[in-house]
Amino acid sequence: MPLQKTQLKGKQVFAKLGEHPLLLAFLLNLASFLFRIIFFEAKYEVSDDYFIDAVLSGAFGNGYDPDLLFGNIILGYVLVFFYKLFPVISFYFVLLLLLGFLSVTAILFILFKKKINAVTVCMAVVFLCFLTDDLYVVIQFTKVSAAAGIAGGLLILYGLWEADKRKLRYIIPGTLLALAGTMIRFSTIYVFAAFLVIAFINCCILFFFSKESKSEFPVKKRVLVVLKDFFICVCVIGFFFGMHYFGGWISNLDQEYKDYNQFNLIRTQMTDKNRPDYKDVRDEYEKLGLNENDYSMIYSWNFNDRDIYTDSKLNEVSSIINSRSLKSSVSVESAFNKLITRCVFAYPAAIALYILTLLSVFLDRNKFYSLVLLLASFVLLFAFVYYGRTLYRVEWGILFCPAACVITGFNYNDNGAAAKQKKKVFGKEIGVVSFYLVIFICLLLATKIPRLFKSSEYMSYSDEEYRAAFYDTMFHSGIYLQDKVPFPTSSRKANPELIKYIENDTEHFYFIDSYTTIQEIYFNYDPWIRPEEGLFKNKYLYLGAVTMHHPGEVYALKSNGFDPYNPLKHLADGNVYFVDNLGYDIKLDYIRRYYCPNAEIERVCEIDGLIIWNIYDPAKKV
Repeated sequence: MPLQKTQLKGKQVFAKLGEHPLLLAFLLNLASFLFRIIFFEAKYEVSDDYFIDAVLSGAFGNGYDPDLLFGNIILGYVLVFFYKLFPVISFYFVLLLLLGFLSVTAILFILFKKKINAVTVCMAVVFLCFLTDDLYVVIQFTKVSAAAGIAGGLLILYGLWEADKRKLRYIIPGTLLALAGTMIRFSTIYVFAAFLVIAFINCCILFFFSKESKSEFPVKKRVLVVLKDFFICVCVIGFFFGMHYFGGWISNLDQEYKDYNQFNLIRTQMTDKNRPDYKDVRDEYEKLGLNENDYSMIYSWNFNDRDIYTDSKLNEVSSIINSRSLKSSVSVESAFNKLITRCVFAYPAAIALYILTLLSVFLDRNKFYSLVLLLASFVLLFAFVYYGRTLYRVEWGILFCPAACVITGFNYNDNGAAAKQKKKVFGKEIGVVSFYLVIFICLLLATKIPRLFKSSEYMSYSDEEYRAAFYDTMFHSGIYLQDKVPFPTSSRKANPELIKYIENDTEHFYFIDSYTTIQEIYFNYDPWIRPEEGLFKNKYLYLGAVTMHHPGEVYALKSNGFDPYNPLKHLADGNVYFVDNLGYDIKLDYIRRYYCPNAEIERVCEIDGLIIWNIYDPAKKV
């Protein structure tokens, strides 16, 4: 009897879950989230998010700052409110995790709302296994923005086309979720909107030609329904654009932020493009009064001095780069080869898309929708590479969005031959599809086990081995590496001795070379805890980063007696040390050319594999 009662209770639990798709979606997603939080260390994948958090936290010493650098200042004001209430917690980091969690829950909810069976649960597990590492462990704002945008958009479409009643219950949360995604990074709207257009067209076709619609509505009424829903979608997108421009208007009310926003547009046109060889641009550079040393300074993000690298001159450099980048990408073959070289088609997100597409092709009533989405993802990937944009986070979004569309558009074909086949297992008849999918899921989960031991393996490394592994794994932010997920960054710091050295040195201020350390030093700080207020102002500043000429950086430079728009000249002041492994000789040549012809350089020391230098004028050195 006790065994029978237990079996009965188990069946009741599953029956209850079957009646509550939102609860099932939440519990599966929560299990995926907790697994990653417990066994791995959540981290910012790139430094950009850390700098956004630092600006919000007042790390430059100018107080809490709502500017999100790449995001909407309106969202920044909301975050600042929470920062003031709880000054220790990094609410930006929490927000990214929360948006990722809500996005995945919304996608799984739509899947389970249509049907809960072995197939849909299998699709959910595939989705969670292959796609949530990038939302729960190696966190980055572009990826979160794409996930929130597509999830919110699909929730809106579900409310418009498939919900029988209480449509606003889906449309309003969907609008808010997608809005949050656009506020994190607006440009991702051009990625997720492309797939939402396909999803919208699919909804229109299914509605217009379904037997139910034909019997219930005349053609004219069906056309009106399509036009009405199209109008609603246009209004929602218009609302997103309106909020984007309104946030930009608020930011530009302050002249310092307006100046930074204009400079940042110039900066992104240079730093986010493929780099041409100097021999290909020499003549054009020399016409601008620039030489090979300036070329190296620009490509190592050291174009800080605005009197030397004026906005007009950088605009000219940007035009040269864009022209060369386009010329180097016009070959279809070369663009395809770049995708192959980057192994884009083997990303976990791509594998998830393949598996979900196969399941859809064999088991969905509408087999062509998933194939169209797969083709669209390939076209978009190719277009981005063709025009010189090879960024892993954008590529991930281009793969995540169609995967989300596939499972939310899935309609299980109960009358298909595969669905009707049965197999005897332990004396009971079960569906053949269910049987093989259970085996597949078990094998899939088993493949994740080895990564659980990877973190402890890194912890056993010597300091030298750990630094080498850190550099090989975490430094290359534009390349997808699965080892980023289990790599420990909170339990073992990358440069703890360097940070201690800088903190204990009261005689010198430190400039940190961005090109050398941009993917290293920020890992010394726990992402769950906001950066210390005044951190950069009191201890060190990055030379060249996404905060270049930001009002916060300007304030910190002024507070330390530096020229905020020409900081590089202070490298020869004597009381300034700089950390640099890759471009110290380039900086010395730059100082000699523009500021101090007789400047010399001396190596102060090496800590945690990073070298500290001092540039000085021999005539002034005591």
